[in-house]
Amino acid sequence: MVTVNLRTKSPKAKINKLPLTLDVDTSGTVKDLATAIGRATQLGVERIRLTLIDNTRLVPEAPLDKYDLQDNSIIYVKDLGYQIGWQTVFYIEYGGPLLIHLLFYFLQKPIYGKVFEHSATQKAVFYMVMLHFLKRELETMFVHRFSNDTMPFFNIFKNSGHYWVLSGFSLAYFCYGPEPRPDLPGYLFYGLIAFWLYSEVSNFITHLILSSLRPKGTRTRKIPVGYGFNLVSYPNYFFEACSWLAVALLTRSWAATLFLIVSTATMFQWSLKKHKQYKKEFGAKYPKNRKAMFPFIA
Repeated sequence: MVTVNLRTKSPKAKINKLPLTLDVDTSGTVKDLATAIGRATQLGVERIRLTLIDNTRLVPEAPLDKYDLQDNSIIYVKDLGYQIGWQTVFYIEYGGPLLIHLLFYFLQKPIYGKVFEHSATQKAVFYMVMLHFLKRELETMFVHRFSNDTMPFFNIFKNSGHYWVLSGFSLAYFCYGPEPRPDLPGYLFYGLIAFWLYSEVSNFITHLILSSLRPKGTRTRKIPVGYGFNLVSYPNYFFEACSWLAVALLTRSWAATLFLIVSTATMFQWSLKKHKQYKKEFGAKYPKNRKAMFPFIA
């Protein structure tokens, strides 16, 4: 048992009823400590982030004795604000485009002012987009394992904006309009659909592999291997970019191209950050020649 000092890093981040000191049983876990702080401050455990003076974050499942706490050790407490579950976030993010594309595809008269026959490309893109986001919803329900249980509630607006605006309103409005680009020749048309299908199936396979590495209810991290992972750390991002590349080439729409650029750039930044974390966590055990997202490139 040790007595630690609890602080916030800034006067602006003051937490009501936060005790100055707390007796801690070091045989327990970080989550036990967060629970005790939550009882005193009346905050939910999911809102509490704990760090040491050197900015080391205390991982909820980790035993406290891992951090070598002593009497008068300082622990910084941060209130993360109202939280929302990551699974719920994904349902909302991907549900938006599903609804938006349905509306723009079928409500021609109210949106475009007239009724018209969709081209073969428009029909194909509609089903491709719907199947993509339906796959994402089903993966959220049955496949994904999340590193964190929750995220700040107000981040949902930022996260959803990316999908609802760029792959929702923008893509749907400009792809389903009454004056589409001419359909590509058959070999290109069906070739791009086949490439899209390959990318979607490959993306799904990589998600299954990632899910298999983390038993349900845990935050276990292992080095992924197998389909795509021998070349890059995040083949799921690479295959998703390939999927949207197929849509952009099929439609030749600036809206589809914009979403491809923004989403690929975003996923590349994620992959670089997470790739660095993999190398830091696993050190020499992590494959040296493995790139972050693009095989043989970066």
